[in-house]
Amino acid sequence: STVVPMKISEPMEHHPLAVPSLEPKFPSRTTTGEKSPFVGSSRFSVLLVLFFCNTIVYLVRINMSVAIVYMYRDDQEFEKSVVLSSFYWGYASSQILAGYLAARYGGRIILVSSMLGCGICTCIIPLNTSMRMVVAMRALIGVCQGANYPSQMILLSKWIPWFERSRALSIISAGESLGTIVALFGGPYLVSSTQSWESIFWLTGLTSIVAFAVVFLVLFEGPEEMHRSGLLSSREIQFIQSGRSIIVRSKSVPWGQFFRSVPYLSCICIHFCSDWGYLLILCYLPSYWRNVYQVSDSQMAFFSVLPCIGIPIVSILGATFADWLLSQKVSLLAVRKGMSALGLWAPAICFHLLSYCKPCKASCPAFWFALGVMVLGVSLRGFQTGGWASNYLDIGPSYVSHLFSIANSIGATSGVS
Repeated sequence: STVVPMKISEPMEHHPLAVPSLEPKFPSRTTTGEKSPFVGSSRFSVLLVLFFCNTIVYLVRINMSVAIVYMYRDDQEFEKSVVLSSFYWGYASSQILAGYLAARYGGRIILVSSMLGCGICTCIIPLNTSMRMVVAMRALIGVCQGANYPSQMILLSKWIPWFERSRALSIISAGESLGTIVALFGGPYLVSSTQSWESIFWLTGLTSIVAFAVVFLVLFEGPEEMHRSGLLSSREIQFIQSGRSIIVRSKSVPWGQFFRSVPYLSCICIHFCSDWGYLLILCYLPSYWRNVYQVSDSQMAFFSVLPCIGIPIVSILGATFADWLLSQKVSLLAVRKGMSALGLWAPAICFHLLSYCKPCKASCPAFWFALGVMVLGVSLRGFQTGGWASNYLDIGPSYVSHLFSIANSIGATSGVS
């Protein structure tokens, strides 16, 4: 296939990394001189809805990390590990199917269905706390949440022009950090005020069900549907369509071609490495603070969550910078590679510096240096949003739910590694 440019005034040609085997029809990669404000636009409101979805999703995901402290005794380490890992059994196994369903039936319906499923399964846990039931419900929650990002990626491919996708992804992914922080900080306070660990599941489960209803009512599958309802201006839909791919729903999915695409295989490799490093930090950070610096239990939550606060800040700033580079006609290849390298190498250097910190008590200078380096290292991971994380939308927009679901399934296995 060949690219057929649109005939418009003052064109600015741009060629993202569209792979012929993954993209049956190429759009014009040309933008007009027209302007459409990002903040306050309808597409920005869609991003806020997806940000809200991710906040709720991570509330439901992380709630068990708090509740499990009250559900099982300290000597029940096996039970704890099985319950915590059961989520990832479902999460890793469901994404490819979820990506297929999102491409076939639309991202909106799959997204809201997954939120409803998460809410119902979460509310069942306090009703039956047997080991089998808890493990089964957490696995089903993982299955439901496996549909979250594949469905959101296909919505982004329809709503967001290529030159705004870095910022878009940084905004919606910021919901992960907010949900994690609220769950880790709010959970213990909720238990202490209600004297019931079951309240964690009741509140997060019912919140997810309410969120399902809200998102079902306010979210549109694409700008065309919203325009037909009279809620989207003709100017904005023209702006969106001029800067996005032509989404083609093929009758057959070229699964084999996915794994013959070198750019896609590169994304999978980086995705796995990034997830492995991040999950390693999340899993061992509390133990690191306790064993190396003797941090007290009362301070543990704060010092463990603190590194996560910087991720959305760096992510949004870095993604805005990446989109600005694209507006200055810097090649997409250079921007994606540069942001990926920065988001991987900078944290690697910071974590290497931790090896020079000697064990001591939490009040010593080495502890504060380690804390600063840890916060900086985890936060700088946010630069990856403008790199490989946005690249799935570049290399195959029509198959983005399939591409992302496969890569994210492989990345999720790093939690077991």
